[in-house]
Amino acid sequence: MQRLTPIEIQKQLFAKSFHGFNEGEVRAYLSLVSEEVEQMMQEIERLSRENAQMREQLLDHSERERMLKDTLLSAQKVSEDVKANAHKEASLIVKDAELLSERIVSQAMSRVGDLERLIQDLKLERKGARRRMQNLIEACQQMIDLDTQEEAGELPLTQLHKKRQDG
Repeated sequence: MQRLTPIEIQKQLFAKSFHGFNEGEVRAYLSLVSEEVEQMMQEIERLSRENAQMREQLLDHSERERMLKDTLLSAQKVSEDVKANAHKEASLIVKDAELLSERIVSQAMSRVGDLERLIQDLKLERKGARRRMQNLIEACQQMIDLDTQEEAGELPLTQLHKKRQDG
């Protein structure tokens, strides 16, 4: 079956008869136009259904896109919150570490002070021990000197015996 175009419909000429147009031609043409219009209406209805389906799919896709955008925004916000919390936690860890290091340094300095005092005390004890040892050595030297002098002044036993007899 041949499809009609608007130009064909406009240019269609009917043969004239005594009482007007040829009724057979007009009826045949009207039948053809009727079939064409019916097909067009069916096509319009089909296209309308497709259009409705497409609109529904578009709405569905638009809703999904909106949900994806919302999800992405939420994920971005969560990511930013996680970063902010991580920075806060890192800052707290650094502060705790600084406080701990200050406390450790303070304890170490206190221990260094204690050790320096102990070293000074030990130096004083060493100095005192050296002085006592020096005094002891001097006393021993004096005893050795005294013993040497006494020994030098001692007479042999034979002379002692003579001295008693002479005396």
